[in-house]
Amino acid sequence: MHIGIIPDGNRRYMQEENIDLETAYRKGIDNFYNCLEWCMELGVSEVTLYALSTENIKNRSKEELAVLFTVFEEISKKALNDERIHKNKVRVNICGDMNYLERAINTLNLKSNLMNNLNDLKNSTKNYNKFTLNLAIAYGGRQEVICAVKKVVEERGEINDKNIEKHLWVKNDADIIIRTGENRMSNFLLWQSAYSEVFFSDKLWPGFEKEDLTGIIDEYNSRERRFGK
Repeated sequence: MHIGIIPDGNRRYMQEENIDLETAYRKGIDNFYNCLEWCMELGVSEVTLYALSTENIKNRSKEELAVLFTVFEEISKKALNDERIHKNKVRVNICGDMNYLERAINTLNLKSNLMNNLNDLKNSTKNYNKFTLNLAIAYGGRQEVICAVKKVVEERGEINDKNIEKHLWVKNDADIIIRTGENRMSNFLLWQSAYSEVFFSDKLWPGFEKEDLTGIIDEYNSRERRFGK
């Protein structure tokens, strides 16, 4: 089972809890690690996390982006030696427009090792096959499809499903999409969610709990998936 997660609500959680933005994002990341463990316990084999969209990079303030990139740099470095990653044989794929991400970091004049950390994380886990984590960072569903089509054209191939899918950043269709805090897809896994079951939770991401995930999977298993039949 492949689950896509849009973990929305960190900034509103910050306001509700009267904490600063960095603390709110760290709580969100901590809860993602919890969710990753819940997924493993519940038999999920692949998760795609919408960590940062291309629209976020374009529209968020420089101050907020600086906080995000600093937190991501630290977390990605820790993940290189995180027992939860290596003990559970989690293969980490970095999915998104890395050139766009690097330009954003350079524009902010940050002395950041984020790009190197992400690359090292991908390479250090590439031979794992027990669980797959697709980290969607500098990601946009429309951009993903456009990039894939451009590569097919460069190869002078026929533009069809098979050739486009070969070049997508996220290779597998999602069985379930979960969005917290809002009720929209926000340019996430547009190709891969063609037949996904979509679940919206009113909870803000840092407050999302195991019982919420269990309830969603139980409901998914009770549904009849018809795939257009």
